[in-house]
Amino acid sequence: MKKIMIAALLATAAAPVFAEPSCNPGTELKPIWESMKAFEDEGGEVISFKINSGGCYEIYGKVDGTNMEIFFDPNTGEELDRIEA
Repeated sequence: MKKIMIAALLATAAAPVFAEPSCNPGTELKPIWESMKAFEDEGGEVISFKINSGGCYEIYGKVDGTNMEIFFDPNTGEELDRIEA
């Protein structure tokens, strides 16, 4: 049993940790719907969205059946990062 627990801990420790981008929201923010529309215009399907702990817009969706997590700068609407989930 101890060997299984040690192996599980090592596997967890070896897994990459993704650091979400951090944004510095200003006073003139782009509406989140503009980022959602940009994602949909390129063929994406929005499932949900939120503002992450770093202040960036975070959209969860699908592109061609693949789950995606996309981050946008709230000041410019620019896509910052895209991750297959």
